[in-house]
Amino acid sequence: MLIVLAVVITLVLRQTSSIDREAYAQAAIIRSHLRFAQSLAMSDNTASWGIAFTSNSYTLFQNGLPAGVNLPNDSTATHNLPDNVAITGGIGTVFFDEWGSPGPDTITITVNSETVTITRLTGFIP
Repeated sequence: MLIVLAVVITLVLRQTSSIDREAYAQAAIIRSHLRFAQSLAMSDNTASWGIAFTSNSYTLFQNGLPAGVNLPNDSTATHNLPDNVAITGGIGTVFFDEWGSPGPDTITITVNSETVTITRLTGFIP
């Protein structure tokens, strides 16, 4: 009985840590894509750039429409999350102004248990 319990616990822990690693990796990709959108906004002050988040994907937007530019390391302007990863907080659109600022509010995006923060006014993404 004790051996069966040990095997079950090992399988649960292995799966949990795998999901956590995937969420961590996706949060890092989101940070990179946010910085990309931010750099586009700062280099092109005639267009409005941002990223719209849903629970299982996000899309790069230019002037309110899906951008004609692909996200880095993606073949489209949309990045789909793996099945075991979801955006659970911060769903909506993040826009950057010509200075790379998201505006007066700090924005927090939650990916499973990982948090991505965009600092108000400065646009700093740690």
